[in-house]
Amino acid sequence: MSFFKTVFKKSEKDDFMEKMNEDGTVAVDPDKVLREHDKESAFRKLSGYWLILVKIISVLFVSYQLITARFGTPIHMKHLLIHLGFILVLIWLYYPATKKSNQTKPTIMDIGLIILTLVTVVFMVMNHEAFVARRGIATTADIVFGAIIALMVIEGTRRVVGKGLVILIMIFLAYALFGNFVPGILAHRGYSLTRVIYSMSLTGGGIFGVPLDVSAGYLIIFIILAALLDKSGLGKLFNDISCAIGGRMVGGPAKVAVISSALAGTIQGSAATNVATTGAFTIPLMKKLGYKAHFAGAVEAAASTGGQIMPPIMGTVAFIMAEYLGVSYITIAAAAVIPAMLYFSGVFFQIDLRSRKMGLKGMDKEDIPDAIDTIKKYGHMILSLVLLVYLLLVGFSPSYAGFYAVVSTWILSLVRKESRLGPKGLVDMAVRASRSALSIAIALAAAGFVVAVLSMTGIGVILADNIVFLSRGILFIALLLTMVVSIILGMGLPTSACYIIAATIAVPILRAMEVDAFQAHFFVLYFAVVSTITPPVALSSYVAAGMSGGNVTQVSLAAFRLAIAAFIIPFFFIYNPAMLLIADSNWIILWAAVTALVGTYLLSAGIEGYLMVDLPWWTRIVSIGAALTFMYPGTMSDIAGAVLLAIMALYIFRAKKKAPSIKDNTTVSA
Repeated sequence: MSFFKTVFKKSEKDDFMEKMNEDGTVAVDPDKVLREHDKESAFRKLSGYWLILVKIISVLFVSYQLITARFGTPIHMKHLLIHLGFILVLIWLYYPATKKSNQTKPTIMDIGLIILTLVTVVFMVMNHEAFVARRGIATTADIVFGAIIALMVIEGTRRVVGKGLVILIMIFLAYALFGNFVPGILAHRGYSLTRVIYSMSLTGGGIFGVPLDVSAGYLIIFIILAALLDKSGLGKLFNDISCAIGGRMVGGPAKVAVISSALAGTIQGSAATNVATTGAFTIPLMKKLGYKAHFAGAVEAAASTGGQIMPPIMGTVAFIMAEYLGVSYITIAAAAVIPAMLYFSGVFFQIDLRSRKMGLKGMDKEDIPDAIDTIKKYGHMILSLVLLVYLLLVGFSPSYAGFYAVVSTWILSLVRKESRLGPKGLVDMAVRASRSALSIAIALAAAGFVVAVLSMTGIGVILADNIVFLSRGILFIALLLTMVVSIILGMGLPTSACYIIAATIAVPILRAMEVDAFQAHFFVLYFAVVSTITPPVALSSYVAAGMSGGNVTQVSLAAFRLAIAAFIIPFFFIYNPAMLLIADSNWIILWAAVTALVGTYLLSAGIEGYLMVDLPWWTRIVSIGAALTFMYPGTMSDIAGAVLLAIMALYIFRAKKKAPSIKDNTTVSA
């Protein structure tokens, strides 16, 4: 009995407060900021028997997913129903219906929804064989329970993700029902309510389509792995190593933010959460060093957003892309290496140039953690990621490789006292993983509505054809329109849901322009990711503004500016597929990476207006022009870039020569 009380004790330590410094450098509570700006973080703080119930359900959920990952799933539809059932029950327990609802325990309505979820899932699981035997002919009961599960997914989406995705779903469902009343080329014959319910809830499309399939098959395993790695100390390892690498550089804390966010972001499924966890340490230090509040917040927002495209795990979207493209996950991760390098290089270069222009130094020695000591305590945990990459490289499925990475992580955690996870630690990990899965899984289930309506009505093909017509067959214009569509669809949505919806609508546009599917999906992915820092709706920037105390608009605009390379790079890997490792020679890939890196640096210099000296307006234009020519493929463009770079170098040389007495304040602190 004492064991049970210890493991399922009636209190829960706050996830983010664990990451706050003991020296008082964190001025705000990151958990509070997340709850204010990030819908999925506004969950109930349960206690007592409700917390015990959540822990039991979370352990059962995680155990079910791990067992099926290793030994195989039941019938596909049943597996998705069980997965969705766990998700919905936990949503009713965690998320209140409104801000006025009870914030500490479920209401009578929530309990009713839990019972209704269990009844619906049990009926649909038990009735599945009979439904198949009838060759998909639905009874009245099938339609009723199908409608119930659809409505519960919409309500769960509203509670966890917010109104934006719900409004989008309702627009698409209304279009499916009343498309015959729409004038012009967008009209279709219209579908009955029964047909829409059938398509959304009783088939392998809609709610139970590819998005939820990926959630139940791959994503949940890697969410469990991320929670286990973080709980066993990998997050602290990444943070301390980042401080050791970047802390003493010019503008140290800002560079620490870039490095730590890149490392932590690869296993973190949410850019906003990445802002809160790494920003709790880096933002106060940046402000202490001399950065303005809005710029400190922007650095963290831009850096944390890039974690979604950082191999090897890339948050969650890489698994979805692999499923859509029918390629191995490791192929996606490998292709993301150069784009990720360019993204973080762009942010890093701008920070470096601004820090040098301001004459900033690095962090004080006492603010830099002892990385050697941290490596001794937690360094062995990196071996589980090495094992994961190896298993994926030799051809294991993501779920199978993820299962063994989870097992190896737990075994490795037992090696040292600091990383050791006993029964209580494992239960806490299960709670964290289950809660992290809620927003992703329910958003993916909801995205199935949009995908199904596009398939039923053919509106995706119609939109693609008309955008191609508007572009007049010019690829660059089609790319611009696709970028705008992807960003607008992604505003306020989780990256995974944004990518699915944007890819379903926008990829056909590029395919109609004869762009390779691999490049088209990467193009859309990039803009799905950066939608979290694109004004006016920029979720990561909102959280960063709350953390830094900066103005939201200023943070959003500064983050957009820092990540400007991310808005340019996708265009160039359409024209230069070598950036995605698509080339006949490794030398072509290497040259593409080098010239793109030079271009990224010159782009940063042009934007910041500084490169060893202050740059007048015309040299900034020359610098940006050189950047674009270096990024564009081809010998002539590289020669043009070299000429423009020579003009830049000549100006800088003459400017430095004219002012020899001005000491360049770029020293790195000891």
